[in-house]
Order: sequence, then structure tokens, then C-alpha cells
Amino acid sequence: MHPYLQNIAIIAYVCAMGLALAHLVQRQAYVHRLAVLATLVGWIAHTLALVVLAIEIGGPPLGTLPNAVSVVVWVVVLLEMLVERQSGVTVLGAFVLPVVVVLSLKSSVARPVTLAPALGNAWIWIHIALALVGIAAFVLNFAGAIMYLLQERQIRHKRPGRFYHRLPPLETLDRWTYRTLALGFPFLTTGLILGAVWARTAWGSVFAFDPLAFFSLVAWLIYAGTLAGRAAGGWHGRRAAYFAIVGFAALVVTLGAGFFLPGRHGA
Repeated sequence: MHPYLQNIAIIAYVCAMGLALAHLVQRQAYVHRLAVLATLVGWIAHTLALVVLAIEIGGPPLGTLPNAVSVVVWVVVLLEMLVERQSGVTVLGAFVLPVVVVLSLKSSVARPVTLAPALGNAWIWIHIALALVGIAAFVLNFAGAIMYLLQERQIRHKRPGRFYHRLPPLETLDRWTYRTLALGFPFLTTGLILGAVWARTAWGSVFAFDPLAFFSLVAWLIYAGTLAGRAAGGWHGRRAAYFAIVGFAALVVTLGAGFFLPGRHGA
């Protein structure tokens, strides 16, 4: 049953994305309400799909990369709904939902790449879950960075466009990117540490090469450098936004490596 529920979720997410983009352009309240409703419908169907899948496989739906990406999408949508409701930034969905749709489509058609051969180990479940929560936070970090650059460009050129009054002030968006970075980084760090501990036991060495692990480390280094720059170097604004985009690109490469390159995580 879960493929049907997953398809319903994807269709709802696509509708929500279209409505959110329409709201960004037209700024009509009823369009936003429809986008929120479609997002909620998709998230509920997605939740039921994950529950059914967990019952079918007898465990958390994290054992394959497509399933893990699906869980990332579920967390991202939940965070998007909560943050939008709390912050009042009604255009957030227009920047988050396109990522949600792309990841949802990818997870629905990708081959079931096994994340690890020793999924009976509880530490592996924790390692995967923490890393996925970190990735979900970085999706919001990426959305904040895109919004910042759009708003900053309008102000810099002294020609406010149609999005000027729809996007939050630059100070708000800068705080947004910092807080989402500070939220996601500890989860990703702890997840990678647990993965390294497991790798030493399972592979005999922490330094055994694996594409997914390697690019995860690259992404971590980018985010670590960005966080250090913001905390100690006074980075903010455009520079921090660019690094947020580069870090997210590294995460996309990481997922691509997991899907397309053979490695020790399994295939």
C-alpha cells in the first residue's frame, strides 16, 4: 500500500509547490491557504506511507538510501510547516517545496541502495537518523540563503522587484541561515562520529574509502568552516549565504555518490 500513499504525497507536494510559487508571485492569501492545505495533505499521506513501510519491513524505514531520503523529505516538510507557522514567513514553501519535490521524485524511482550491511546494530540507526535530521535543517539553511541573495540583490541595485515586499528583511534572513546552520551542524557531526566508530568496527579502519562517507566529510568541512567563520570571523550576509549554497551542493553530491557510485555502504 505504501507506494500508493507515496504517490499521493508526491502529487500533493507538487500541487503545494505550484501554489506556493503562485503565492510568491501574486501574494494572494487564499492561494497561500491552499498551498498550506496541499502541503499538509502530502505530509499526512507521507506519514502513513512511512508507517506502512515500517510495518512491512519490521523496522525503521532507513535501511536503503531512497527510504532514508524519503525520511529527510518528511522531516523537511514538518520543519517547513512549523517554521512558517511560527515565523509568519508565508513564502518559505516557495523555496523549500521545490527541493522537497525533487528529492521525493528521486527517492521514488531510485534503486534501493542499502546504506550499511549491519543494520541490526542500533548505533547504525542512530547514525543514519541524526545525519538525516542534519540534512533536513540544511535544506532550510539553503532556502534562507537563496532568499537572502534575492533580497540583497534587489536592495543593492536599488530597484525593488516584485519579491521585495514578500521576502523578510536581510537581518531576519541572516539570522535564519545562522540558526539553521547551528541546528543542523551538531546533528550531522554526531551522526558522522557514530558512523566513523561503526566504520572502524565493520571495515577495520576509519579511513577505508567510501564515496558516500567521503563526500559527507567534504560537506561537513564546508559547514564547519562556515560556522567557524560566522562565530569567530564575523562572516554574515552574502558570504555566509554563498557558503550555505556551496554546503548544500556538497550534500547533493553526497546523495548522488550514494545513488550512483559503488561503495562500502552497499549497493
